[in-house]
Amino acid sequence: MNRILGFLCIALTCSTLSVVSLSAQSNQNAASFPGADASIKINACIAAVINAGGGTCDASALGGKQTMSEQINLGSTAAVEKRAGVTLLLPDAAFWSWHLTDGTSCGIKQFSSTSLLGHQPGGGGDRMVLQATSGSRMDAIYCTDHPSNGANYLRAEGFDVWNNQPGSEFKNGVIHIMDAVDQSSFSRIMGENYYGDVWHIESACCGVRFESIHATSNGSFIKNGSKGGIPLSLGPGKVNTVSFYDSSVNQPGNGFPDVFIRGGGIMAVNFFNLYMEGNGGIDPKTPMVYIAKDTGPIHFIGGIGNTEQGQLHETKPIFENHGLLLDVHDFEAVSTTIGIVDVTAGVNTPTQPFKGNLCSIPAYRTKYALTTK
Repeated sequence: MNRILGFLCIALTCSTLSVVSLSAQSNQNAASFPGADASIKINACIAAVINAGGGTCDASALGGKQTMSEQINLGSTAAVEKRAGVTLLLPDAAFWSWHLTDGTSCGIKQFSSTSLLGHQPGGGGDRMVLQATSGSRMDAIYCTDHPSNGANYLRAEGFDVWNNQPGSEFKNGVIHIMDAVDQSSFSRIMGENYYGDVWHIESACCGVRFESIHATSNGSFIKNGSKGGIPLSLGPGKVNTVSFYDSSVNQPGNGFPDVFIRGGGIMAVNFFNLYMEGNGGIDPKTPMVYIAKDTGPIHFIGGIGNTEQGQLHETKPIFENHGLLLDVHDFEAVSTTIGIVDVTAGVNTPTQPFKGNLCSIPAYRTKYALTTK
């Protein structure tokens, strides 16, 4: 009996220690920290959370219009080394605005072992906005770290990244993803840049998930001097075994595709139920998806590409493949007779009209002969 009681005491002691460890996590209110602006308050809040061993910095009270003077660092290399997990909570309605000109900073830079959490629904419903003012020179408005070990474990969701100001320059679009790995996730994030590129996913690997993300470039603002750019580009770093679910990629600039899969280590990329809007009113030739040489396999399962040409044309394809393998199933098209131009295999696959301008692309998979030199 004494032995049994001893085991019970040990179990209770372990349980108590576990509770103490969990209660040590820090939950801080960013609005309560001193600082001339919200970015200074938030950085101080995050630093306090890290010093406490991890926890939550709650910035939800910093809504409305907030002018930021410095990059918000969500985490740090030191925090990763000490295994301090950090969560930053965003407001439901806010405009956080930066004017940084060093060419390398971001509005928010997210490090490994962190979560950036908003509650907004995605797409045009997002009211939590990260933006930059005219004349900014930045890497991106939102970016992830580039750690020496090449591994970021990240979660980000529920906010908008937006540039509608002429005269700003972003080296890597307004959203720049680097080194996301192993079930990292990005969901309900809307990216917009009417004067350049939107999403640059430079490197990601091994089960990273992009769900209900949105990318829009020039949209209807082409008449107001917008030049637009590429809504979604992958590479040229290692991008493999990643998936996109229920996402929208719209309105590239003149001469650009909606989706640009660059050369480099890109393979095993999957798109499920992708929705695309083209720029056929200003660009009747550029393919909506361009897949560069030596990439692939790339899979598109379900979805639709609307070229926005207004009527059936024979000049703007949905897909143009120069890579190793393109796989397309259950994909629809609007206002084009060209489904796939597969340069690799020397095959063109026309669409099959079934009602007005609505068309279907027959199931297709690149057939090619492997060669060695």
